[in-house]
Amino acid sequence: MSGFIDNERFRKLLLSVPGKAIAILYDNYYHVLVSISESLVHHRKAAEDIVQETFIHVWEQHRKLGQHDERSIEHYLVRVVRNKSISYYKERLRRDRYSSAGMNGREFAGEEQSAESRLIGMEMSREIRRVIATFPRRETECLLMRIDEEMTTQQIADRLNVSKKAVERSLTSANRRLRKYLKRHG
Repeated sequence: MSGFIDNERFRKLLLSVPGKAIAILYDNYYHVLVSISESLVHHRKAAEDIVQETFIHVWEQHRKLGQHDERSIEHYLVRVVRNKSISYYKERLRRDRYSSAGMNGREFAGEEQSAESRLIGMEMSREIRRVIATFPRRETECLLMRIDEEMTTQQIADRLNVSKKAVERSLTSANRRLRKYLKRHG
């Protein structure tokens, strides 16, 4: 992906003719950014929406982005798409957990579910817990604290007496394992 656009010239264009500059970004990076997002969220339409949001963000920030910066504009685009994709994925997991009667059997107030859908949700929850139990001990602990107790990364680190970075690595690895399992069996 590197080398599509001369960073300094592009930033000047972004200040003088932002619409044209963003059109150039769109033409050069749209498909690559959608691929990056899709690899994180595993849903093509959501990835396309995330990339569209990214270009809206660039439009809103074009004056700031037009200022001199050593980092390339493509680095910035990839970072924004990655962050938006991760946020989307986390939110989707949170929604899915609650809407299917979740790991704790909670439901949104007023949301009615049939007995059959609650049973399916509970069975899925048990299956996911069985899979999580096969992960390395630290990954299992961290993930279950996050799911069951809704603890932050820092709270988990404090409880386990480890660094926040160690918890982040464990959660990332556990989530990767879980996604891989769900992709194979879902």
